[in-house]
Amino acid sequence: MAKIVFQGYGCTGGLGDALVDLKVLYAIKQLYPNDELVYYYPEVALPLFSQIAFIDTIINSNKISIEEICALNPDIVIFTRRKGSFFRYLKTLHFKKVIVLPHFVSLMSKDLITPLPFFRGKKHFSDIHLKLVRAINPKHYDANIDKIDFSKVKDFLPKDENLSQAFFQSVNFPYKKVIGINAFSGYSESVAATNFFIKDWINLAYKLGKIYPEFLFVLLNFKQNLIQLNINETPNVRVFVNNDDLASLVSVSSKFDFFITQVTGNSHLCDILQIPSLILVRKDGATYRMGGGLNKAGCEQFIVKAGWQKKYSQILEAFTQRAVEKLENLKHH
Repeated sequence: MAKIVFQGYGCTGGLGDALVDLKVLYAIKQLYPNDELVYYYPEVALPLFSQIAFIDTIINSNKISIEEICALNPDIVIFTRRKGSFFRYLKTLHFKKVIVLPHFVSLMSKDLITPLPFFRGKKHFSDIHLKLVRAINPKHYDANIDKIDFSKVKDFLPKDENLSQAFFQSVNFPYKKVIGINAFSGYSESVAATNFFIKDWINLAYKLGKIYPEFLFVLLNFKQNLIQLNINETPNVRVFVNNDDLASLVSVSSKFDFFITQVTGNSHLCDILQIPSLILVRKDGATYRMGGGLNKAGCEQFIVKAGWQKKYSQILEAFTQRAVEKLENLKHH
């Protein structure tokens, strides 16, 4: 039995980045079911990922160094970090087999394996990292990758129904559809974020709630969030505040018929759950990397250009109109 270590993609080192990795981890386990799959990632992913059956071992990268990973004598290590100094450092550790993204240093090194040709194009991060998985054994990968049913990934996510069940039992009208809205993101009100103000997300929920009184609109929040507002809930606009257990978030999100959000961990979760989504995202180098890894057909990106805040009101109105169009389509299906 071989030991395969996958170092998770870490744009921010958050849970959302870890969720992006699930498609890749599932592919590795399906291709090599008898080998030990080790996920190397910061502590934030441990509570949820430790409950996912196809991941054999999780190692906390906040506490365990790469030198200590090397001491475990893994047969294959896949690193998704792309930096010349990091690659030069890897060369000193003498892993058996190291697979990395293309870089001048990796291409010139006999100690690092880089899959070629390597065209990233407009691909999701998970699809880019699958190219690294292919480098383990290209013939085996090509013969079997299309046989993998990635829709089954969602079945491995842990669920705790207690909190979501109590929430939905408190709704006292016969709603036909459930629409999730991610108003209280951890990136809310951030200068660097591509996001609307919280008040505008809440007003969006109110507006949509009036247009579609038969739909239940759920504003997502979480207990640890520093942003806690007491809003005037209506019969069909409610706030769900998650506890410390991410399995409760999985449970409530799985009930959504549609999800409206900006790019964040919740959008990646709904991607895995294959919930149709409308995602606010800025046009830059990562635009095509962040949405639709497992749910390409159901994920629509509402792309805004750099400096979009100068036309904030127009963008918000256009986003609202697009949300109405998506819900109108949902109403008749």
